[in-house]
Amino acid sequence: MPRNLCLVAVLGLCMVMAAGCGRSTPTSYYLLESGAAPVQADALPPTSLRVAMVEVPNYLNRNNIVSRVQGETRLILAEFHLWAEPVSNGVRRVVEETLTAPLLEQGVTVLPPGATSGGDYVLALDVQRLDGNFNEKAVLESRWTLLDRDDAPLANGIFSAEEMVQGSDYNVLVGAESRLVRRLGDYLAGRLPPLLKRR
Repeated sequence: MPRNLCLVAVLGLCMVMAAGCGRSTPTSYYLLESGAAPVQADALPPTSLRVAMVEVPNYLNRNNIVSRVQGETRLILAEFHLWAEPVSNGVRRVVEETLTAPLLEQGVTVLPPGATSGGDYVLALDVQRLDGNFNEKAVLESRWTLLDRDDAPLANGIFSAEEMVQGSDYNVLVGAESRLVRRLGDYLAGRLPPLLKRR
């Protein structure tokens, strides 16, 4: 084979290999969503509640979305399906959004996301589990504690719930997990108002 043809063949092969290396699986990013309607208020009540930073177990403290293998203790960490924010931030945001409207009706302002101090009351959440199996169910287990402004505990409890995962798609799994966190917020919206009026 002439030298020029060999050079062209080698260059062509290199280009094919480079093109193949350039193609990779695209990464998808996901958010927990509350589905709550935006709230509008001309004035806010002076009594306030702050949702503290949420505690999550180490296995959830990562970008990868975590799922379980049905019937096993084995976990799957998705390589190309990632959270767009830390799970702890997502749970906190959804609970804040879910609580805002019902607590406003009870004369309590939920402080905006990112508030790290202040509040007449503080809601602390310790998520024990938030994951699921494709084509089966997602599970949320969380402890909650209501504190006063001096960090004295006023009440506490445990919330747990399951949601069916109708498919093997990460959108479906994240949707089920979003509904679970929304249910936690709805539960607290019913549980907290009597406690906030005991001052």
